[in-house]
Amino acid sequence: MRGPAAIAMLCLRCVVVLAAVNGVVALVLGAATGALGWGLVVVLLAALVACVPIALVGYPAGLVTAWVLRRSEREWVHVLVFAVVGAVLAPLVMTAWHSGVDIGAAAVAEGAIGAGGARWWSGRAHARAATRPARAPRPEPEDALVEAQLEDRTDR
Repeated sequence: MRGPAAIAMLCLRCVVVLAAVNGVVALVLGAATGALGWGLVVVLLAALVACVPIALVGYPAGLVTAWVLRRSEREWVHVLVFAVVGAVLAPLVMTAWHSGVDIGAAAVAEGAIGAGGARWWSGRAHARAATRPARAPRPEPEDALVEAQLEDRTDR
């Protein structure tokens, strides 16, 4: 899969990566502080809220980044560049959205982990699909009936 559909899937994977990483952090911090349920609710809300900036900023940025990298075949370059783009854009988006809140380092980490992790996952999925042997087409039920009728005719 290439082009806009691949970037849309990458954005979806970014939300999943962020939810998973934030879920682990919430579990650890929640277990340590005794607020596990509240932490998981915050993670769920954060994942839902992250969909908006990822769709509005991450998708176009992903399209541009993929276009810039179109001639590069090195997977690690793609992962690194997507991580850097995420690390740069996340603090800008989060600062604009949550003015007055100091979230710099956390936003850089979220952007790098989300975009870089999603790009790594997308590369793995693409590589797996490319190396998987093609399945033989399944015979249609009608074909089996026709073959059975032909065998009956030749047996007589």
